[in-house]
Amino acid sequence: MSLMAPIHPEDAKFCTEFSLAVGEPLAGSGVHPQRNILIRWPKGRWQHSLRLAAEMGDPLVAAIEGAVAAGWRINLIDRKSDPSDLIRVFVFPDNVTLDLSPADLPGFLDMLSAAGRVPDDISVRPITAPLVLCCTHGKHDACCAKWGFAIYKALAAEAARIRNFDVWEVTHLGGCRLSAGVLVLPALRKYGRLRPVDAPELLAAEARGMPYLPCYRGASHLDPAAQVAEVAGLHQLARLGLHGVARVRATGPDIYDISLPGGTATMHAEADQLRSYGSCADLKAKMPLKPKTVWRARLISLTQTHPERTMP
Repeated sequence: MSLMAPIHPEDAKFCTEFSLAVGEPLAGSGVHPQRNILIRWPKGRWQHSLRLAAEMGDPLVAAIEGAVAAGWRINLIDRKSDPSDLIRVFVFPDNVTLDLSPADLPGFLDMLSAAGRVPDDISVRPITAPLVLCCTHGKHDACCAKWGFAIYKALAAEAARIRNFDVWEVTHLGGCRLSAGVLVLPALRKYGRLRPVDAPELLAAEARGMPYLPCYRGASHLDPAAQVAEVAGLHQLARLGLHGVARVRATGPDIYDISLPGGTATMHAEADQLRSYGSCADLKAKMPLKPKTVWRARLISLTQTHPERTMP
């Protein structure tokens, strides 16, 4: 992983620089809902909102807000290639995609709101390649433009070379101060502080179904303490040559077993406090620093096991 040169917090011009300068950990910020709708909408029309944009008529705005109220996360996506008059939509965890006319999109979203899933009578296509979503939402935060577009270009170029990922620009993913941010679906793995040099190794890890540890923020379904224990435990297990998606089990107050076939790291997650900015707008306005609870993991034990061999 290639990080920016360390600077003093008072010299930070972006919230990403400030976050790194005050030692805010990356792990523990990986939460993301499982139910996601992605709508292709021209980036030039994006505004501050992650789901509403210019030239959306009242029926579409109402349908989007209705879907959010029904428990869906909605983001906008775009890329310059393969333009179309139809609107591409992705739905997770259904893992399907379809192209809709602008007139049909509000009705489709209303059906998702009512059914909680894609109805069986809707013609859809299965998603055959993982989606790599790069936050480039500069109208939401300057960091996402400064660092996000660079990682988007690097990941798009690498994906074109290896031909097994579908890379898109996306609106706000959360954690602008951890730019560049990326979400991989359907794995639901979130990354931060990515730089172009990370692109080949990130996609190589994801192609193996594993997190890219240097920039991994933690499993989306875990709480922050468990995410921090998971990421730190995976780093410890990597010392034993063990890699993969870990099983995380709480064994006591803030104590977790992080297990892979062949070993277990037992970690203690400890709460800490720091003050940081949530956005570049807050930094530039010199708003009061916001206190944050962060977690740091301490190794209790690292055990290497030998899976039982199956007799012929």
